[in-house]
Amino acid sequence: MPELQKELSSYQERLIDESTSKNYIGEHGAKLIRDHETVFLDVSTTVQFVAEHIQAKQITAVTHSIDNVGILSKREDLSIYVLGGYLHTRNRLLYGPSVIDKISEIRADKAFIGATAIQPDGLYYPYEEDVRVKREMARRSDQVILVVDHTKFTVKSRFKLDFDYVDVIVTDQSIPVEMKEMLNHKNITIIECQTNYQQDGVE
Repeated sequence: MPELQKELSSYQERLIDESTSKNYIGEHGAKLIRDHETVFLDVSTTVQFVAEHIQAKQITAVTHSIDNVGILSKREDLSIYVLGGYLHTRNRLLYGPSVIDKISEIRADKAFIGATAIQPDGLYYPYEEDVRVKREMARRSDQVILVVDHTKFTVKSRFKLDFDYVDVIVTDQSIPVEMKEMLNHKNITIIECQTNYQQDGVE
């Protein structure tokens, strides 16, 4: 199945794919963070670009992504709380029950999450634990911001997270009309940061 091969491609490969669009989404997403906020940063190549563009001062970033830690460790004006667990070297994240336990003890202003696939009935991920982590981040946050590029609207995956957990979607191109109507009905704010780049991958 081509969708399966696509979703299980390595983290580094996904970081390169659509990198111009993801960078632009990350830049727009990062502008939503205010000084002194506590922010969950999910493991996602697009969320990683949010981390790179954070301008807010004196924030506390909570993450289980070793790449987010690497990016943010260059900043001396913020605090980083690492959600500990077992290291998944391929996907560059920490995982296990201790990650979810720790999230449940934290209150955040915002959570930035990614998605492997977006279907009319919700967000989808290849691993069940992905959904558990994101659901707990959403429950513990005042606002949940989904950062995704347009390719996520055309693929499929396995485990579902309901749209009810999402408040804002930041994406790079127009969302399909039927999907947009459904999201508006759920009072989800859509930020479409149109780029000058073509869909055919010109960068």
